[in-house]
Amino acid sequence: MPHPFCTSINEHLNTIAERLITCLDTVDDEKLWVDFTPNLSSPGNLVLHLTGNLNQYVLKGLGGQNFYRNRAKEFSDKPGSGREQLKKMFTTTIRECCAVVDSLSEEQLCRIYKVQGFEYSGYGILIHVTEHLSHHTGQFTWFCKYLFTADIDFYKGRDLDVR
Repeated sequence: MPHPFCTSINEHLNTIAERLITCLDTVDDEKLWVDFTPNLSSPGNLVLHLTGNLNQYVLKGLGGQNFYRNRAKEFSDKPGSGREQLKKMFTTTIRECCAVVDSLSEEQLCRIYKVQGFEYSGYGILIHVTEHLSHHTGQFTWFCKYLFTADIDFYKGRDLDVR
């Protein structure tokens, strides 16, 4: 049975991933690899970056899988992959990460790991990747609403008022 913290992390990773996919679906194919300003990576590059981060921290860091990451290329490469290929790559990575997270023991969560020159406990890694994914998905949501005037409402049809 997965650790309750891991169950919560996986719920958040899946929710945030769904939001990223919702945003990605608002981007026209010809704009997937366009950098709109020097400091604003293309939607496709953002997906490459998030996938790289999840692979490095969860699959390699916690799961012990073999993985080589060239972080700079996540921002500079323009492979021209289509939306469906990006979505498949990203959702596969999320699914693999959730499997690793589900398998973690209390000992693994408390262990210290070194990733990107930083030391994190297993708990810290899971907080980091959830925060990182959420942070960039929020940026992407704003980006799509502002640049593409996309109507993104993650809570459409839900009453969120407090009574």
